[in-house]
Amino acid sequence: MRRGAARPDVRAAGARRRLACALAAASLSLASARAEAGDPTVARKEQVLALYQAARQLLSTGRTAEACALLEQGRRLDPTAINLLLRLGECLAAAGRTAGAWNVYAEAAAVAKSAGDPRAARAAALAEALAPRLSRLEIAVPEGGAAPGLEIRRNGVVVLPALWGQAIPVDPGPHAIEAWAPGRKRWSAVRAVPPDGARVVINVPPLEPEQPARALPAALPAASPAALPAPPPGAARRPPPAPAPALAGDRDLDGGGRAQRAIALATGGAGLVGLGLGAAFGAEALADRNASNRGHCDAQNRCDAAGVALREGAQSAATASTVAFSAGAAALLAAGLLFWTASPRPAGAPSPRVAASATAGPGAFSLVVGGSY
Repeated sequence: MRRGAARPDVRAAGARRRLACALAAASLSLASARAEAGDPTVARKEQVLALYQAARQLLSTGRTAEACALLEQGRRLDPTAINLLLRLGECLAAAGRTAGAWNVYAEAAAVAKSAGDPRAARAAALAEALAPRLSRLEIAVPEGGAAPGLEIRRNGVVVLPALWGQAIPVDPGPHAIEAWAPGRKRWSAVRAVPPDGARVVINVPPLEPEQPARALPAALPAASPAALPAPPPGAARRPPPAPAPALAGDRDLDGGGRAQRAIALATGGAGLVGLGLGAAFGAEALADRNASNRGHCDAQNRCDAAGVALREGAQSAATASTVAFSAGAAALLAAGLLFWTASPRPAGAPSPRVAASATAGPGAFSLVVGGSY
C-alpha cells in the first residue's frame, strides 16, 4: 500500500475525533448555560448525553480508555441512564476489565427492572454471558488466627470481614493486599490475577506482634565492704594502695587555663581594633582641622560657618580618637595580664583570678586591674 493511500483515512479519523470533541464541548457549554438559567435537571441530562456521544466517537476510533473515562463521568452524573450503563459495560469489557463490566451490566439490569424497562433482559443476558470469563480473588484468613481489630485492604479499599474467604470477581492484573491490627506488624503482598476465569487465593498469615521497646538495664549496685570476701586465715593483709603521686608535668591545662588564654586573645584582638579606630579618628580630626585653616578660620580662631562646622567635626573626631586609643590600650594591658596569669599550675593550686575595668572620657582615662595569684 502506498503511503499516500492511508492519508485520507487518517485525516477522516482525525476529523471525526475533532467533531466529537467539538460536539461534546458545545453540549456541555449549553448544559452549563441552562443550569445557570435555573434548570439543573435538564442540564445534567444534556451533559450525560454529550459524554455518551463523545464516548461513542472515541470507541469508534479505538480510544477505549478515554471513552471509558467519559462514560464513568456520565455514570456519576446519572446512575439511572440505562443506555450509558450498557455502553460503559461494553467499554470495560473491551478494555479487559471483566469484573467492572459484569458489575455495570448487573447494575443496569437492576435499574431497568425497577423501572419496568424491557432492557433489563438484555443487561442480564450480557452479565450472564460474561460470567465464565470472570477472574476471581479469594483472601483467606486462618480460622482462629485473626488478631483482634484485623483490617484487610485490597488496592487501598477495605475488604469487609463477610467477604473474607469468598472468591470475589476482580479485574485481571496486579492487586495489592494489606493486613494490619493494633499491636501487630503490618503485612502486605502483591499478586497478579490472570484473565479468562483464573482463580487466585491469597493467604493472610497470622500477624506477628510488634517488638516492645527495650528497657535500659538498671545500674548494678555498688558492692559494700561487708560483701567482699574475707581473706583466708593466716594471710597477710595488704595495705590499700597509695594514691599515685602527681607528676611534675601534670598541669591544669584543660580547665580554666585554656579558657583564660582564649579570653586574653579575644581581649587583645579588641584592643588592636581600638587602636586602629583611634588612629582613624585621629587622622579625620587632623584633616578637618587643616581644612578649617584653609580660608575658613584666621590666626585668632575666628571662623565662618564652614570653618565652625569643620572645627566641631575635628573636635568630635579627636574625642573619639582619644576614647578609642584609651580603650584599646586598656584592652591590650588586660589581655597581657590575663595571658600571663594563665600559665600552667600544679594540680590543686588555686587558679589565678584577674579583674580589669577601664573608663575613658574626653579628658580622662582610668584603668583598674586586680586579682589574686
